[in-house]
Amino acid sequence: MSTVGGQTGSAVINGELWGERARDWAELQEGNRRPDFDVCLRRTGIGHGSEVLDLGCGAGGFCRLAGGAGARVTGIDAAAGMVDIARERVPDGRFDVGDIQFLPYDDRSFDVVTGFHSLPFAADPLAALRHAARVARPGGSLFIVIFGREDRNQLAGVLRAIRSLLPSQHSSAPGPTALSGPGVLDNLLTRAGVATVESGNVEKAYEYPTLDTALRAIRSAGLTLLAERTAGDAALTDAIASALAPYRTAGGGYRLEVESRYILGTP
Repeated sequence: MSTVGGQTGSAVINGELWGERARDWAELQEGNRRPDFDVCLRRTGIGHGSEVLDLGCGAGGFCRLAGGAGARVTGIDAAAGMVDIARERVPDGRFDVGDIQFLPYDDRSFDVVTGFHSLPFAADPLAALRHAARVARPGGSLFIVIFGREDRNQLAGVLRAIRSLLPSQHSSAPGPTALSGPGVLDNLLTRAGVATVESGNVEKAYEYPTLDTALRAIRSAGLTLLAERTAGDAALTDAIASALAPYRTAGGGYRLEVESRYILGTP
């Protein structure tokens, strides 16, 4: 599958890692982000005729909802495997394999530009935000979602366990909580020329009916695959299972309370 625009080394690596188990991501993990998607649809007013771009679109979960609301959707993701699934799910949409730091779209092309937990993985998130602002129409919306406070994110312990298995050269690589510190995303948006309209938190739960399902879902993420290649299958399984243990339910499944933070802005 051809790639549009330029690509950084981080996008190439993330594309390969996140594409490896894209089907597990689509079927077992992406649905846990539905509350983020629903808040975005409400707060941005996406509807019939809206032109929407999703940065790091994954398997097209949000684009499918936006398309169902009548929007014309475009998604871009570094992982070809994710894009393949997005195209299956949303045949009327446009989906490109590419780097969110080098958007191949014309200026002022979209009414709404979204990014659900994708920006923290960019080597240069400021460049990605500047491109997002460039392709948004005047008066349009940028809706960016990241993980919220660590003390409100029960997934944080799982992420720490995974990161502890990474090779030293990747231990400080951009990851899911890279922009979650106080004021970090706010400052980047200001530098990118984006004015904040509102911000808020989304409370949700990541739920898995069995340990096997939880392991498959969590191991579908790119950094987890890198940890597996470094430490081995058994070590990764033990690390994730131990981190999940406090969140086991009476029914034998797992439920983790997770807080996201969103910022709605305009260029």
